[in-house]
Amino acid sequence: MTDPRFPEADQPIAEAIACRDAVQRCYSGLCRCGQPERYALEAAVTVYRYHHPEIPPAQAETIVSHWVAGPVRH
Repeated sequence: MTDPRFPEADQPIAEAIACRDAVQRCYSGLCRCGQPERYALEAAVTVYRYHHPEIPPAQAETIVSHWVAGPVRH
């Protein structure tokens, strides 16, 4: 059984890596250009949803947040 938060588990490895790389490049590129972190995150979620339109927006934001910021630590 795969984790529904990570749909790339069902995809070929190269496709999953390409999607994640595109999301991370988008986010880091916008942050480097001085854009607010929230705008960079929204753009990165848009890139992710382009690759995975079947994923609900809230779930996509959770996945992308984890990819660009890592897990939340308490």
